[in-house]
Amino acid sequence: MSTLTLKLYPSWDTQKSPIPPRSRLYNLEPIGIGTPYVESLTSYVIRLAEQHCITTRRLLIKEIAPFMGREPKLSNLRNERNESIGKILGVNRDRTATNGTGLMATNLVRAMSILTKRTDLYFLTLRPWEKVLSKRDLLRHERVWCPSCYQEWRDTNKSIYEPLLWCINVVQICPIHHHPFLSVCPHCLNQQLVLSGDSQTGHCNKCGKWLGSYRYKSGGVNQMKKADEIAWQLYVNHELGELIASAPTIISPIDSNRISQTISNFINQAFQSNQAALSRAISVNQATIGSWCKGKVIPQIDKLLLLSHQMRIKLLDFLTTDILFFDNIACGSSTNQAEQPRKSYKRINSERKQVLNIVLQEVINEYPPPSLEDVAFRLKHYPLCLQNHFPELCQIIKVRHADYKSVSRQQKIQPILELALQEFPPPSFLEISRRLGYKNNSYLYRYFPELSRSISKRYQEYNNAIGKKKRELVCQEIQNVAQLLHSQGQKPTQRRVTQLLTKPGVMRNLWVRSYLREIRQSLGYD
Repeated sequence: MSTLTLKLYPSWDTQKSPIPPRSRLYNLEPIGIGTPYVESLTSYVIRLAEQHCITTRRLLIKEIAPFMGREPKLSNLRNERNESIGKILGVNRDRTATNGTGLMATNLVRAMSILTKRTDLYFLTLRPWEKVLSKRDLLRHERVWCPSCYQEWRDTNKSIYEPLLWCINVVQICPIHHHPFLSVCPHCLNQQLVLSGDSQTGHCNKCGKWLGSYRYKSGGVNQMKKADEIAWQLYVNHELGELIASAPTIISPIDSNRISQTISNFINQAFQSNQAALSRAISVNQATIGSWCKGKVIPQIDKLLLLSHQMRIKLLDFLTTDILFFDNIACGSSTNQAEQPRKSYKRINSERKQVLNIVLQEVINEYPPPSLEDVAFRLKHYPLCLQNHFPELCQIIKVRHADYKSVSRQQKIQPILELALQEFPPPSFLEISRRLGYKNNSYLYRYFPELSRSISKRYQEYNNAIGKKKRELVCQEIQNVAQLLHSQGQKPTQRRVTQLLTKPGVMRNLWVRSYLREIRQSLGYD
């Protein structure tokens, strides 16, 4: 086709503009990208199926599966009910990873992007934070929802969906309505998977009934009554919401080494390089903190929140800022917390001290004498605390208890050892130790040295006597065999004598061969 040349308007471009390629599925716009309430990827799949008036199962099997490399396993498409969603997604019933940071989320994002021609589905998952978020306990395994949110969206004719924030395990309450999520359908009382073939937004996957209602507001399975617990959950919602909302603005890749550097700097600046102080402040094992500082392990999401709260900084800054400074104001409470005396050394007022002194004086006269741990348990104090305030009394209690245990031990073990001295054949001391439940004899040797030596000596003497008797029998047999050979006119060589012995192996002993030579000499051969 020849191009038309215009003479009056030569500057006009009459070429047809290129038509962009059409998407296989609707180019449905995700909800809330760039906000804390961004839609999750599983919710987007469910909404897309509803827009095409097909079930989620049919969408996954017929459209998404070929782009996830699962087509060869899905040859029997006539019976879709028999096909497993888990086979398509590459997992079993644990489908929570579709919104996570791993390969499963990557594959589903790629398939959905090809089908819808959208390039922003990446932000419907936690993939932007894959380098700094540990997969462990990151996402919950069952579906949860806020019935009030569902009902509000329905009443105001808004799209009903499931935010990505609801999928994170540490988020326990709705950030808008401040009451716990529901995880059990109030109609059929069943829990639900995050994504199934019958998934519908706002409806139960099992019975298909509506899940949104204000009357379920107080029907949460985990009611939170403590104000500090609710305040902590609101803090968690705010920090994670800010993290999710900022995902589209992250330009440079996030480095996981930044976490270890930040934690190390925080310990150096706020705790004077004392890891144990941070361990006490956030109730985390010191070895775990050491692994964080070395970059061997990424802290779990709940620990990241604890650390950012302790540092008095935002979680987003914690994960994205290269260098942070913790001034005295920011870490003042942390330092005070680290410097708090241990519970075992806590102060006791004078009245309480007088009472404890009287009680400990009475404990000294008790029989059987209790241990210091038992006394501390009765008084609801730590043993170290009592030792710190009443060192002399505690020392007396410990000595009395040790003496009592020693006497009890003697009364129990000594008769057994004395009886062992009368046994015949005498048992070995190791055997006696094992009868009493000890793996070796060091304990008995330490507390019963005389009896232990007597038992060992008796056993040794018995073994020596047995050995001597056996030796005499062997010598007698060799002498008889040598005499027999000599009477037959044969020289009693070692080979001939060995063939006639009842136990030829004894000839391997040096003393047996030496004795045979003596016999031959006495017979006039050598």
